[in-house]
This record gives sequence, C-alpha cells and structure tokens, in this order.
Amino acid sequence: MKKLLLLLMTVCLLLPCLAGCGEKKDEMVLGKYKGLTYANQTFEVSDEDFENLFAQILERYTTYEVLEDRKGTAVKKGDLVNIDFSGVLDGETEPFEGGTDKGYILEIGGGRFIAGFEDGLIGVKQGETVKLNLTFPEQYYAAYAGKKVTFTVTVNDIVEKKVREMNDELIVDYSNGQFKTVDEYKKFASEYIIQAKAQTYMSEVRSKLLDQIVADTKFGKLDSEKLDGYYNDIKNYYANEALKNNMTLEQYLAATYNTTVDEFNAQVKGVAEQSMKEEMVLNAIIAAEKIVLTDEQYNTMVKEYMNKYDYTDQAKFEADYNKDKLRQSMLFDLAFKVIMDSAVAE
Repeated sequence: MKKLLLLLMTVCLLLPCLAGCGEKKDEMVLGKYKGLTYANQTFEVSDEDFENLFAQILERYTTYEVLEDRKGTAVKKGDLVNIDFSGVLDGETEPFEGGTDKGYILEIGGGRFIAGFEDGLIGVKQGETVKLNLTFPEQYYAAYAGKKVTFTVTVNDIVEKKVREMNDELIVDYSNGQFKTVDEYKKFASEYIIQAKAQTYMSEVRSKLLDQIVADTKFGKLDSEKLDGYYNDIKNYYANEALKNNMTLEQYLAATYNTTVDEFNAQVKGVAEQSMKEEMVLNAIIAAEKIVLTDEQYNTMVKEYMNKYDYTDQAKFEADYNKDKLRQSMLFDLAFKVIMDSAVAE
C-alpha cells in the first residue's frame, strides 16, 4: 500500500495544474518555508550495489547451451527449456497478440506463465509438441481475463544457463575499450551510484520539507469542487493506465499494487487534499518571492526535462507535455529551489 501511496503523490505532479485552486488569499496563511532543517546523510557504495550492477551487465552476456546428455530425456521441474509456443483463444483461429514466440527460454516451475503451462511441459521430451488447454486468471488483462486458451508448445531443447565471469576482458568489451580493468570501471561507476542515491534521498527530503510547510500553513475551507477535480484527475490517470494495459481499474490495481478499488479510493481522497494544499503552498511561495520564469530559464530547464525523459525533439516534447504545464512545473521547481537553498542540513 505504501508503494501505491508514494506513486499517487508522484502522479499529482503530472496532472493538470488547477491554478489558484482553493481559497481566497486572506483565507490562507503560508507557513514557514525558509530555514527548515533536514537530516544530513552521506552515501557509500556497497558490495551489494556492485553485485546488482554487475548482474545487469552479465545478463547481456548470458548464453544458453544445449545439454547434450539430456537429449531424449523428459522435462522435469527446475529445467530450463528452449520452446516455441503459440496461443489461440477459445473460439478464435489465429494466435492472440503477444501469444507466440520462438526460442523462448523458460524455467519450469519459475511461475512466469499462467497456471498449468509450465506443469504441462513436465514429462515432454526434446522435439515433442503438446497442446495445453488452459484458462487465463480472472485477474489478468481484460481482453483475456477468464478466457479459455489452447497453447501449442514445442520443446526444442533442455538448456543450461552460462554466465560469463566478471573480469577485465569483459569490461573492455562492455565499455568498448573505455575501461581496461574491473577496478577502473568500479571507480567510474561508484560516482554514478552515489549520485543516484543522493538524488533519490534529496527527492525524499524535498517531499518531507513540503509536508512540513503544508502542516505549518493555515488553510481555510477548501473549494470542494476543485478538490473533486484533483480526486477525479488522479482516478482518471489510473483508469487510463489500466486501459493501456487492456485491464479494468479493479484488475490493474489488484495485479500491479495488490490493492482493491475501495482501498485505492480511500487513499486517493487523502492524496487529493494533500496535493491541492501542496500546490496552493507552492503558488503562495511563487507569489511571495515574486518568482518569474524567464525565457532563458525556460530554455535551460526544458533541456534538463527532455534529457530526463529521453527526448531529443523539443517541439514533440512540448506537444506531448503541454508547454503551459511545463512552465508551471518549472515555476514549482524554482519555488522548491527557494525552499532548498535556505534549508539547513543537520
């Protein structure tokens, strides 16, 4: 549930801004926003950090070798198998979208496929083809949820996963010669790992400082109509995410966050009010500090935004995210900068 709540707070920053939402100016008394304190923290790179990084690198070099001594033997639980498969929904004649693949590596008993698929391959030998009559779970993509399906599966080989050793030779290949040794690469990677940890932590600090300001601010009665707007915007965002995945909202919440619609709605109400208050506070700081966004600042910040979201075409980026909303987001960032510039690490 905590994971969903954190994501809800993030989503609020992506939603359309409701400028001037809430109260008349004299109904709100902005709390203290300068000179706030937060816990200072130092960051180190652990062995686990390198293990995770190296695991990602080694995955690129993973190969699968046919187990010659398993040819002619039956598939058993725990085996890795190379398979071709094709799935056809009940009443259809052609495979459903995403329901076919060739040379797919599957661990029997790993639980990656729907119930009955992996167990149905136990006892099958190399080169044999079987038909598996199965049913998709009720909590699945809406287009397939609860539907019967027949998978035609051929076991090509029983294989063994081969992972290369992390050594200097691999690093040279991986970095195209930029680094000659593992230690040299680790020194380079350490800087980025620490930077990533610091960025994550400072995002948490910013959120906590904003929480403090909201808690210290006196609000009048919130505009119920605009509060409903926040509530509906958040719900619509998740409804659209569910639609993109061909799922109902109920199915999407259950599959992605292991939560119910009722639990989700209860959280959204609180998040909507908090989000509305946060925007009111940020707008109040913008007004109090007389913050304006110059064209020069916009051009600099839009490039930072584009880099963050992997865009190279500014016109497309502005069309996708709406230039007015981008400018409002930048003003909020400048307001955050005022908060952070005066905050004290203890």
